[in-house]
Amino acid sequence: MNFTTRLVTHEMIGGAAMGLFLAVLGVFFLQKGLDVWQIGLVFGTMALSAALFELPFGAAADIYGRIRVWQMSRLAYLVAIPVMIFSDSFWLLMLAATLSGLSQALETGSIDAWVVERLKEDGEEENLQSFLSIFQSAMATGIALGAVAGGYIPGLMPALGVIEATEWNFVFIGALLLLQLLLSPLLFHEGETVHIENKNRAVSGQITNALRYGFEHGTLRALLVLGLFLGLVMASIEAYWQPRLVAITGEPIYEAFGWITAGYFAMAIVGPMLIGVIAKITGAGTRLQLMAVPILLGIVLILFSRQENFVPFVSIYLVVMLVSSMISPPANTLLNKETPDEIRSTMQSIFSFIVMIGGTISSFGFAPVVHSLGIAQTWGILATIFLIAAIALTLLPGLRDPNDGRG
Repeated sequence: MNFTTRLVTHEMIGGAAMGLFLAVLGVFFLQKGLDVWQIGLVFGTMALSAALFELPFGAAADIYGRIRVWQMSRLAYLVAIPVMIFSDSFWLLMLAATLSGLSQALETGSIDAWVVERLKEDGEEENLQSFLSIFQSAMATGIALGAVAGGYIPGLMPALGVIEATEWNFVFIGALLLLQLLLSPLLFHEGETVHIENKNRAVSGQITNALRYGFEHGTLRALLVLGLFLGLVMASIEAYWQPRLVAITGEPIYEAFGWITAGYFAMAIVGPMLIGVIAKITGAGTRLQLMAVPILLGIVLILFSRQENFVPFVSIYLVVMLVSSMISPPANTLLNKETPDEIRSTMQSIFSFIVMIGGTISSFGFAPVVHSLGIAQTWGILATIFLIAAIALTLLPGLRDPNDGRG
């Protein structure tokens, strides 16, 4: 297999595992006996765990090897799966969420950084956004396929007493992650790209250098602020869309959840391609894209929060993913172009860390708001905050001035 085929395979397997999870995540926690607002706490714990481990493992990937750290992420999630399946209390689910966050922290930026360096070595840096869009679309395709399957698995698999309904999804997730891990020598046969001298650097120093670079660099600083507010609003939608739909329909419909999740990530396939076409037609660069699309997303989110019926809710939910996925290619392209090779994984982990901080604030800080005002009203508040932040970002020099640089 050539490089692109191998990476597409990698992304699709990982995406399928994610889709199996996303198809049932809200209902899974409801069936475990959690109240709606407690789901937010579980997601907050997952985000907080990822945030706490994000920076040291991102730095470790830069120093000790991106593939090695990614392989550890698969092992961590394989440990989390049986805890998730056999959890029978809120606190065991919190433990499972902690392990899942650890896995996410290990995964973030590792293979992505490896891919960028491989492309640069092959002289493909100018086509970076195109390649990243292909890989993101492959991930979204895997998620969509996994989500469709994930919607049917609870109804098709037998009730064994030990493993029930939505818990079967996690069995299949474990099988996919194990397959991905076993295939890694084939998928990444070029080996590590880190330089041997990296191993003489301390993790703490690596993090400090990357943080300083990121916050002194105007463009990266603007990207980090955008990431914070993306995490704030999207974490709440991810946590509560299924409970909100159950409230609208009156009962959970597994197949519908699967197809809606598949449609959501089908939009994530279309979004990166759409922004590429728009950029080609209009000549809009990555900076202009990152000023316009978040404002559009804020408007769509406000509209989404006001839906009370099944068809409009689902329709605008899909539009949310379409527009939000249009942010990733220009954001990732700019993030990678403005970051030196030696801190690439660390910087991607910093970006993910900031997103997770936004998600943590959303999950813990707004769980009481959900409890008192309800999901729709909470979404309205978060959407308004995001829209204001998106407009404010256009006024900062970081995205507007390509020569802003450090400082």
